[in-house]
Amino acid sequence: MSFVVAAVGVGVGVAKLVGASKRKKAAKKAAAKAAKELAAKKKQYEALDTSNLNKNMENKMEDLTINQKGMELQSQKSAQSRANVMEGMKDAAGGSGIAALAQTMANKGSEDAAKEAAMIGDQEAANQKASSQEASKIQDAKIKGEEASRSLKYQKTSNLMGMAAGEKDTADAAKTQASKDQMNAIGGIATSVVGSDRRLKKNIQLAGTSPSGLNIYHFEYIDTNMYGEGTFQGVMADEVPLEAIEPKRRGEKYDYVNYDMIDVEFKQI
Repeated sequence: MSFVVAAVGVGVGVAKLVGASKRKKAAKKAAAKAAKELAAKKKQYEALDTSNLNKNMENKMEDLTINQKGMELQSQKSAQSRANVMEGMKDAAGGSGIAALAQTMANKGSEDAAKEAAMIGDQEAANQKASSQEASKIQDAKIKGEEASRSLKYQKTSNLMGMAAGEKDTADAAKTQASKDQMNAIGGIATSVVGSDRRLKKNIQLAGTSPSGLNIYHFEYIDTNMYGEGTFQGVMADEVPLEAIEPKRRGEKYDYVNYDMIDVEFKQI
């Protein structure tokens, strides 16, 4: 293969790699923005109130009091009535008559007291019934509130797990696609590897020698956006025969190696 043909092939492959690298960079930026927005939404979602709204309900019937005013008024009327009767009859009745009248009034007072006691008992019974009914309602409401609170918590946990799983799937898919794009771009570089210059690489380690005696290295690229992430196998441009070095194109300062002309395979490991 002539240098001219090889150089043309390399140019096409480099253009594809540059395009893939740009798309990867844009995808990373978009993914970072989406992750930031997702984190904000997750934070808002986590802050949702799922507490039991009925937890602090109170029994408004338990503090009911007996209405004493009506009974006090009734008692006062009864006493006044008895006093009026005795005042009107004391002149007409003799000693024995007064005694009989006093006994009658005493009996009347006992009867009135019994009625008042009955009225108090009725109110107490009504209050106890209302308090019991209200306590039952509150108990039911608390149970329902607790069930609703648990349901919200379960839904919240489930949604967060789903969001986390979706985020992981998206990240894994983006990573896989980025690797494919990079390798496809590298594979599309005809007979050569972009940036075989030693200055483009880091963590360079000698891994062995080829049958022809060329050193085989494992290394990483410094510019991962341009050349891809991970460890690669290849050679150093300054160690290969001159005929395997591609002619520099305008504006370039790094060397390319035509791997079709040497016995070392370039690959990602």
